[in-house]
Amino acid sequence: MDSGNSPRDLDEGFASSCIPFLLLLFMAPDEPWSTTRSSESLTGVSGATQDFNEGSDVSLDLSLEQLLHTSPRAQIQQQLSHKSAPSRAGDIPKREGIPKDFPLPTSLLKGEEKKKKVRKPRICGEQRAAFLLSCVSPRAEVPVPGLEKPDTAGVTAGSGRVPGRAPPPRGRAPGIPVPAQLKPFLTRRREAMAAVFLPGNLQDEATCSVCLEFFKDPVSIECGHNFCRACIVKSWKDLEMDFPCPQCREVFQQQSFRPNRQLANMSEIISQFTLRGAKGAQEDGLCPKHREALKLYCKDDRRTICVVCDRSREHRPHAVVPVDEASEEYKEKIQERLDFLRKERQELLEFKVNDDKKTQELLKTIESDRQKLLSDFERLRQFLHDQEHILLGQLEKMEKNISKRQNENITDLSKEITLLNKLITELEEKIQQPMLEFLKDVMGVISRSDDVKCHKPIPVCTDMKMHVCNFSVKTVVLEKVLKKFREHLQDELGRGEKEDLTLDPDSANHLLILSADLKSVRMGCRKQELPDNPKRFDTNSRVLATTGFKSGRHYWEVEVGPSDGWAFGVAKESIRRKGLTQFSPEEGIWAMQQNGGRYWAVTSPQRTPLCLSHKLSRVRVYLDYEGEEVSFYDAENMQHIFTFNVAFQEKIFPLFSVCSTVTYIKLCP
Repeated sequence: MDSGNSPRDLDEGFASSCIPFLLLLFMAPDEPWSTTRSSESLTGVSGATQDFNEGSDVSLDLSLEQLLHTSPRAQIQQQLSHKSAPSRAGDIPKREGIPKDFPLPTSLLKGEEKKKKVRKPRICGEQRAAFLLSCVSPRAEVPVPGLEKPDTAGVTAGSGRVPGRAPPPRGRAPGIPVPAQLKPFLTRRREAMAAVFLPGNLQDEATCSVCLEFFKDPVSIECGHNFCRACIVKSWKDLEMDFPCPQCREVFQQQSFRPNRQLANMSEIISQFTLRGAKGAQEDGLCPKHREALKLYCKDDRRTICVVCDRSREHRPHAVVPVDEASEEYKEKIQERLDFLRKERQELLEFKVNDDKKTQELLKTIESDRQKLLSDFERLRQFLHDQEHILLGQLEKMEKNISKRQNENITDLSKEITLLNKLITELEEKIQQPMLEFLKDVMGVISRSDDVKCHKPIPVCTDMKMHVCNFSVKTVVLEKVLKKFREHLQDELGRGEKEDLTLDPDSANHLLILSADLKSVRMGCRKQELPDNPKRFDTNSRVLATTGFKSGRHYWEVEVGPSDGWAFGVAKESIRRKGLTQFSPEEGIWAMQQNGGRYWAVTSPQRTPLCLSHKLSRVRVYLDYEGEEVSFYDAENMQHIFTFNVAFQEKIFPLFSVCSTVTYIKLCP
């Protein structure tokens, strides 16, 4: 700014000259159109500087080349002082060096004398339709699509008359709504106007030279330069005398500045107007604030900036790099993430394929097991049916034999009884005869009665009793076998799921060393430094599992070392953990152990020796809480080892104990 004049006069004059110009640019181009436009469209602007009343010959007609090569102050003064003769309606500015699709206003004519001369209407190059409407601010013809051969008899230049319609009444002409297809065109024109009429040097006039931002609460100092109040106060903060101007370095003896309200208003208008063209400028690769090329990238704000923004107070402490460098850097990062995501996707796809394959294999296994189960039960049913048929046949045969023997005995007995009845009758008659007759042949009768010998048949019960007893033994054996089979089948099929146990480190004795996965335990040579807690066994080398059971059926498998010194089973939750305690049911422990080269069941009052045919390596433990049983089986051949019958009253935990450094206990998966 020129410091030769009074700062106040200079700034007020410049701001006053800018206001009407800027307000004209702010006028919404998408307001309702009319065939004529009076000076009322400029009401409010005239109050700032000049009076644009009806009939004024002031015109704002500048070509695009003049605006692009003229300073902001000269542009505004030329706009306000230029006087031109009324242009003829339909005159179109030349488009030398201007894009063909750039919308150009013809002029802003006020008080133009309407001509009655009829002229031939022209055709719009874009819509290929006749120009039948005229826009006053700025003046331009509007084509009406769909009218190829208009009736020009009633068309008057600038009159806005449309063929087939009555002329508008005298006074202000009625408004015509803007066609929908023109709104995008008007929006582009407004953004283009913003880019044309706000060159960088005009923005520089409204920019503080300290913070490089639009003025905020501007003040003028004695040399005539203007700064933001906060900027000049900060610049003079630590000074007591000799206050220099940050721009021209002129020194003053005291702090003296006064507000510049007109400059503040102008800066506010320019800043607001700049926002309207910000979007278009951003798309064109220009800074919306400074109209400079966006060549830098601010990593802190994550946006592109220009070189002026880089020197501003906002971005001065930020990390700024050239856009090409930032682009390459972020492309590399995105490429790394892209490669990572592609790798993850490939792994997921492979996982999906493998999982689907394994799932199909599992489904096939299940189907195979189903068919095998159906076949096994069918064979079992057939076997039982055959055995039932055999046993029923044997019973039927015995029944027939008994009936036959009974009938034979009845026949034999009937014959003997008939013979005896005959002799008895003869003797009874003989004894009733008179004496002389009685004595006749008395010896023959006696001889015949002496010769009678009765043969008793073998009793049926004596003959068939042995066969029936033998069959009864079979039924007893069958009942026992079926009961054992049922119990064994229920034990095998109704034990529930196999438990995946882990050892509880809080309960382990100081001498016991647990594996990292808490699946195995062995005995160390010295005590470990472990925190004491109520759950820990402080004397006996024992450890509990983390999971306890208060109902249901459960089983787990334990791998044991080849040497002596191990024991495992179950224990009640309230087992004593402090001090030396016995390994016995009285202490709430039901277990088996290997000691002295032999296997024992921990019973009371004495241990029960277990006779096994081979050395144990893996043992299965069954717990049936409601069935009140704890059973041990050889996991290799499912041979039963021992069973405790216990009426459980509280929660039961698996218990493990190692008393030798050369052996171990491991929970099998």
